[in-house]
Amino acid sequence: MLVARIEALLYRILRFAEAGHRLLLACIGLSFLGTLTAAWPVTAVVVPATLMAAGRWRAIAGVSALGSAIGATVLMRVFHHLGWTQLYERFPELATDSSWAQVVDWGRRYGTAALFLIAASPLPQTPALIFFGAVRPDYVGVFVAMLAGKLMKYGTFAWASSHFPERVGKSLGALLRRGRRQGTDDGEV
Repeated sequence: MLVARIEALLYRILRFAEAGHRLLLACIGLSFLGTLTAAWPVTAVVVPATLMAAGRWRAIAGVSALGSAIGATVLMRVFHHLGWTQLYERFPELATDSSWAQVVDWGRRYGTAALFLIAASPLPQTPALIFFGAVRPDYVGVFVAMLAGKLMKYGTFAWASSHFPERVGKSLGALLRRGRRQGTDDGEV
């Protein structure tokens, strides 16, 4: 129920901002807040915005990636100021969680390259940001890795959203025409 309400709210905000540059401002703001709070996935902003303005898919992907990268960097800074002691006090399960140990190991081995891969993938980024905030407060490196990964990810989503109706329409039309031809060739009318 809450997810449906959030999606409806995001859609209303995007509809309101649809005209002019307000759409891009809404995308950057919603992407920043979505990343900072982890309340909604940024793709829930990118896809509807692109469907509203398919010709602006590159700008939508770019500002969404920028908002998300800024939000991730701010979130990492918050985790940096919390430090390990406060993190373990607030999230005691981290000390014994095996996936957390893997994130820490991956972050130590591969650095911001690991964060880039996480940003470009559907994997949750918050554990990696916790690690980087507590161990490696490389704000510029994290910002660049997040921006590059999110540009790839949101660019792919925006491109697919901008081309989806056209491509599916053509494919379905060809499939239906082929089916009709086969039906009439087999003696059906």
